[in-house]
Amino acid sequence: MVRFGFAKYTEKPRGIVLNPLSEEVISIDDVEIVNKYGLSVIDSSWNKSDAKFYARFMSRFSRRLPLLFAGNPINYAKPYKLSSLEAVSASLYILNFIDISLKLLSLYKWGKTFYDLNKELLESYRGKHKDEIIEIEKSFLKEEPQQ
Repeated sequence: MVRFGFAKYTEKPRGIVLNPLSEEVISIDDVEIVNKYGLSVIDSSWNKSDAKFYARFMSRFSRRLPLLFAGNPINYAKPYKLSSLEAVSASLYILNFIDISLKLLSLYKWGKTFYDLNKELLESYRGKHKDEIIEIEKSFLKEEPQQ
């Protein structure tokens, strides 16, 4: 995203920080914070980062994403294993910034795959409050067959 001019590196994230350890889910309730301070993602490999690493970024503005499936070739169809681009794009979609979300996804061939895998979920989450998103996520998890 940095390479394409959609993001910049920062040592001290402001605004909403996407963090898989957060208990609070991103929702439309966060749109004012994002508009004022922005959205940050912890750009780190899932395989190389542990809970201790992510704990450094916990704050009152830490948010996790609800259930979504990776469309990238490394973690294809794995739940919650999104690339940074997928995480930011999904967050923007949930916050009703659809155009920029889809523009980000268009940067990579697999962006469309991510969207196609998650279109129903993204639409279900879009513009919803956190309690609604958690209920949608729970109901979807109940519907999924156990492996």
